[in-house]
Amino acid sequence: MKYFDYNREERDLCAHLFRLLLEDQPHWGPLRRFLGMEAISAPRIYCEVALIRDTYHVRKSKAQDFLSQLCKQIAVQEEVDADAYIKFADLPDKIRDPKITHPKQIKYKLEEAGKLISEADRKVYGSLQGMFNAKPDLAICSGNKLFIYEAKYTSSFDEAQMRRTMNISKIWAETEILYTDLGFDEPPDVEAYKLGLKRFNPDISWEQVYEIAQEHWGADDFSTRVFSKVLR
Repeated sequence: MKYFDYNREERDLCAHLFRLLLEDQPHWGPLRRFLGMEAISAPRIYCEVALIRDTYHVRKSKAQDFLSQLCKQIAVQEEVDADAYIKFADLPDKIRDPKITHPKQIKYKLEEAGKLISEADRKVYGSLQGMFNAKPDLAICSGNKLFIYEAKYTSSFDEAQMRRTMNISKIWAETEILYTDLGFDEPPDVEAYKLGLKRFNPDISWEQVYEIAQEHWGADDFSTRVFSKVLR
Protein backbone atom coordinates (compact mmCIF):
# COMPACT_ATOMS: atom_id res chain seq x y z
CA MET A 1 0.00 0.00 0.00
CA LYS A 2 1.32 3.45 -0.95
CA TYR A 3 1.49 6.28 1.57
CA PHE A 4 -0.89 8.47 -0.43
CA ASP A 5 -3.52 5.78 0.22
CA TYR A 6 -3.43 6.15 3.98
CA ASN A 7 -2.17 9.69 4.60
CA ARG A 8 -4.84 11.07 6.96
CA GLU A 9 -3.82 14.74 6.97
CA GLU A 10 -6.35 17.33 5.82
CA ARG A 11 -3.48 19.53 4.70
CA ASP A 12 -2.41 16.87 2.18
CA LEU A 13 -5.84 16.86 0.54
CA CYS A 14 -5.93 20.67 0.69
CA ALA A 15 -2.58 20.85 -1.12
CA HIS A 16 -3.98 18.82 -4.02
CA LEU A 17 -7.18 20.89 -3.91
CA PHE A 18 -5.11 24.08 -4.14
CA ARG A 19 -3.49 22.71 -7.30
CA LEU A 20 -6.90 21.82 -8.74
CA LEU A 21 -8.42 25.25 -8.08
CA LEU A 22 -5.58 26.99 -9.90
CA GLU A 23 -6.12 24.95 -13.08
CA ASP A 24 -7.72 26.13 -16.34
CA GLN A 25 -6.74 29.78 -16.16
CA PRO A 26 -8.18 32.16 -17.26
CA HIS A 27 -11.45 30.20 -17.44
CA TRP A 28 -11.16 28.76 -13.91
CA GLY A 29 -13.40 25.76 -14.63
CA PRO A 30 -12.56 23.70 -11.49
CA LEU A 31 -12.73 26.78 -9.25
CA ARG A 32 -16.12 27.82 -10.62
CA ARG A 33 -17.46 24.31 -10.05
CA PHE A 34 -16.05 24.20 -6.52
CA LEU A 35 -17.69 27.54 -5.69
CA GLY A 36 -20.89 26.72 -7.57
CA MET A 37 -20.64 29.99 -9.49
CA GLU A 38 -21.07 30.72 -13.19
CA ALA A 39 -18.54 33.55 -13.17
CA ILE A 40 -15.72 34.72 -10.94
CA SER A 41 -13.62 37.87 -10.89
CA ALA A 42 -9.87 38.19 -10.24
CA PRO A 43 -9.71 35.20 -7.88
CA ARG A 44 -7.06 34.86 -5.16
CA ILE A 45 -6.62 31.58 -3.28
CA TYR A 46 -4.76 31.10 0.00
CA CYS A 47 -3.99 27.99 2.11
CA GLU A 48 -3.71 27.78 5.92
CA VAL A 49 -4.41 31.49 6.24
CA ALA A 50 -2.93 33.09 9.36
CA LEU A 51 -3.90 36.62 8.28
CA ILE A 52 -4.19 38.14 11.76
CA ARG A 53 -0.91 36.60 12.96
CA ASP A 54 0.98 37.56 9.80
CA THR A 55 -0.40 41.12 9.73
CA TYR A 56 0.76 41.55 13.32
CA HIS A 57 4.22 40.23 12.40
CA VAL A 58 4.81 42.58 9.45
CA ARG A 59 3.40 45.65 11.20
CA LYS A 60 5.08 45.39 14.59
CA SER A 61 5.49 49.19 14.74
CA LYS A 62 1.69 49.56 14.81
CA ALA A 63 1.01 46.39 16.78
CA GLN A 64 -0.55 48.07 19.80
CA ASP A 65 -3.12 50.00 17.74
CA PHE A 66 -3.94 46.84 15.80
CA LEU A 67 -4.41 44.74 18.95
CA SER A 68 -6.46 47.42 20.67
CA GLN A 69 -8.88 47.50 17.73
CA LEU A 70 -8.92 43.71 17.54
CA CYS A 71 -9.87 43.40 21.22
CA LYS A 72 -12.73 45.87 20.74
CA GLN A 73 -14.08 43.78 17.85
CA ILE A 74 -13.73 40.56 19.84
CA ALA A 75 -15.64 42.11 22.76
CA VAL A 76 -18.53 42.91 20.42
CA GLN A 77 -18.51 39.35 19.01
CA GLU A 78 -18.43 37.82 22.49
CA GLU A 79 -21.16 40.20 23.71
CA VAL A 80 -18.86 41.63 26.35
CA ASP A 81 -19.70 45.12 27.59
CA ALA A 82 -17.07 47.68 26.65
CA ASP A 83 -16.46 48.53 30.31
CA ALA A 84 -16.40 44.93 31.56
CA TYR A 85 -12.91 43.84 30.47
CA ILE A 86 -9.39 45.22 30.86
CA LYS A 87 -8.75 47.30 27.75
CA PHE A 88 -5.60 46.44 25.82
CA ALA A 89 -4.30 49.98 26.41
CA ASP A 90 -4.68 49.45 30.16
CA LEU A 91 -2.71 46.20 30.34
CA PRO A 92 0.63 46.22 32.19
CA ASP A 93 3.46 47.56 30.02
CA LYS A 94 5.28 44.20 29.82
CA ILE A 95 2.12 42.51 28.56
CA ARG A 96 1.35 45.20 25.98
CA ASP A 97 4.89 45.33 24.63
CA PRO A 98 5.09 43.10 21.49
CA LYS A 99 8.85 42.72 22.06
CA ILE A 100 8.12 40.94 25.35
CA THR A 101 4.68 39.34 25.00
CA HIS A 102 3.13 37.71 21.96
CA PRO A 103 -0.68 38.24 21.77
CA LYS A 104 -1.39 34.54 22.23
CA GLN A 105 0.44 34.75 25.58
CA ILE A 106 -1.59 37.64 27.02
CA LYS A 107 -4.26 35.51 28.69
CA TYR A 108 -1.64 33.24 30.25
CA LYS A 109 0.46 36.15 31.53
CA LEU A 110 -2.58 37.90 33.00
CA GLU A 111 -3.50 34.70 34.82
CA GLU A 112 0.09 34.27 36.00
CA ALA A 113 0.09 37.83 37.36
CA GLY A 114 -3.28 37.30 39.08
CA LYS A 115 -4.88 40.05 37.00
CA LEU A 116 -7.26 37.95 34.90
CA ILE A 117 -10.18 37.93 37.30
CA SER A 118 -13.36 38.49 35.30
CA GLU A 119 -15.20 36.25 32.87
CA ALA A 120 -15.17 39.17 30.41
CA ASP A 121 -11.35 39.23 30.44
CA ARG A 122 -11.25 35.48 29.87
CA LYS A 123 -13.62 35.74 26.91
CA VAL A 124 -11.77 38.58 25.18
CA TYR A 125 -8.19 37.44 25.71
CA GLY A 126 -9.06 33.76 25.32
CA SER A 127 -10.61 34.56 21.92
CA LEU A 128 -7.59 36.69 21.02
CA GLN A 129 -5.34 33.71 21.77
CA GLY A 130 -7.54 31.46 19.63
CA MET A 131 -7.43 33.87 16.69
CA PHE A 132 -3.64 33.94 16.74
CA ASN A 133 -3.48 30.15 16.87
CA ALA A 134 -6.16 29.47 14.23
CA LYS A 135 -5.44 29.10 10.50
CA PRO A 136 -8.50 28.49 8.31
CA ASP A 137 -7.59 25.83 5.77
CA LEU A 138 -8.60 27.71 2.64
CA ALA A 139 -9.63 31.24 1.67
CA ILE A 140 -10.89 32.26 -1.75
CA CYS A 141 -11.42 35.87 -2.83
CA SER A 142 -13.48 36.73 -5.91
CA GLY A 143 -15.12 40.01 -6.77
CA ASN A 144 -16.52 41.26 -3.45
CA LYS A 145 -16.84 37.77 -1.98
CA LEU A 146 -14.64 36.13 0.63
CA PHE A 147 -15.10 32.39 1.10
CA ILE A 148 -13.52 30.65 4.09
CA TYR A 149 -13.29 26.86 4.39
CA GLU A 150 -12.59 24.62 7.36
CA ALA A 151 -11.51 21.21 6.11
CA LYS A 152 -11.87 17.84 7.85
CA TYR A 153 -11.01 14.43 6.51
CA THR A 154 -11.41 11.63 9.02
CA SER A 155 -13.38 13.51 11.68
CA SER A 156 -16.65 15.39 12.06
CA PHE A 157 -16.93 19.14 12.47
CA ASP A 158 -16.51 20.96 15.77
CA GLU A 159 -19.20 23.64 16.05
CA ALA A 160 -17.03 25.71 18.41
CA GLN A 161 -14.27 25.71 15.80
CA MET A 162 -16.73 26.75 13.09
CA ARG A 163 -17.98 29.59 15.27
CA ARG A 164 -14.39 30.75 15.78
CA THR A 165 -13.76 30.51 12.04
CA MET A 166 -16.81 32.63 11.32
CA ASN A 167 -15.73 35.20 13.92
CA ILE A 168 -12.25 35.35 12.39
CA SER A 169 -13.62 35.76 8.87
CA LYS A 170 -15.88 38.61 10.01
CA ILE A 171 -12.92 40.41 11.52
CA TRP A 172 -11.00 39.94 8.25
CA ALA A 173 -13.95 41.44 6.38
CA GLU A 174 -14.52 44.35 8.77
CA THR A 175 -10.93 45.51 9.35
CA GLU A 176 -9.54 47.76 6.62
CA ILE A 177 -5.91 46.78 7.16
CA LEU A 178 -6.91 43.12 6.69
CA TYR A 179 -9.39 43.19 3.82
CA THR A 180 -7.21 45.55 1.75
CA ASP A 181 -4.29 43.16 2.15
CA LEU A 182 -6.55 40.45 0.70
CA GLY A 183 -7.08 42.65 -2.36
CA PHE A 184 -10.50 44.14 -1.57
CA ASP A 185 -11.27 47.85 -1.98
CA GLU A 186 -14.17 47.70 0.47
CA PRO A 187 -15.47 45.28 3.11
CA PRO A 188 -16.30 42.01 1.31
CA ASP A 189 -19.29 39.76 1.82
CA VAL A 190 -17.96 36.80 3.79
CA GLU A 191 -19.17 33.22 4.07
CA ALA A 192 -17.69 30.27 6.00
CA TYR A 193 -18.12 26.68 4.80
CA LYS A 194 -17.36 23.12 5.88
CA LEU A 195 -15.31 20.90 3.56
CA GLY A 196 -15.34 17.22 4.45
CA LEU A 197 -16.53 13.70 3.73
CA LYS A 198 -20.15 13.40 2.64
CA ARG A 199 -21.11 11.39 5.72
CA PHE A 200 -20.32 14.40 7.94
CA ASN A 201 -22.80 16.65 6.07
CA PRO A 202 -20.36 19.31 4.84
CA ASP A 203 -21.24 22.25 2.62
CA ILE A 204 -18.99 20.73 -0.05
CA SER A 205 -17.63 17.19 0.08
CA TRP A 206 -14.32 15.60 -0.82
CA GLU A 207 -16.35 13.27 -3.02
CA GLN A 208 -17.43 16.28 -5.08
CA VAL A 209 -13.82 17.46 -5.27
CA TYR A 210 -12.82 14.00 -6.56
CA GLU A 211 -15.46 14.26 -9.31
CA ILE A 212 -14.11 17.64 -10.40
CA ALA A 213 -10.54 16.30 -10.44
CA GLN A 214 -11.51 13.20 -12.38
CA GLU A 215 -13.33 15.22 -15.04
CA HIS A 216 -10.51 17.75 -15.34
CA TRP A 217 -7.42 15.54 -15.08
CA GLY A 218 -8.64 12.00 -15.62
CA ALA A 219 -8.28 8.99 -13.35
CA ASP A 220 -4.52 8.52 -13.76
CA ASP A 221 -3.42 11.93 -12.47
CA PHE A 222 -1.60 11.68 -9.14
CA SER A 223 -3.89 14.20 -7.40
CA THR A 224 -6.99 12.45 -8.73
CA ARG A 225 -5.68 9.19 -7.30
CA VAL A 226 -5.13 10.89 -3.94
CA PHE A 227 -8.71 12.20 -3.96
CA SER A 228 -10.03 8.77 -4.95
CA LYS A 229 -9.18 7.37 -1.50
CA VAL A 230 -12.14 9.31 -0.07
CA LEU A 231 -14.42 6.83 -1.86
CA ARG A 232 -12.86 3.84 -0.11
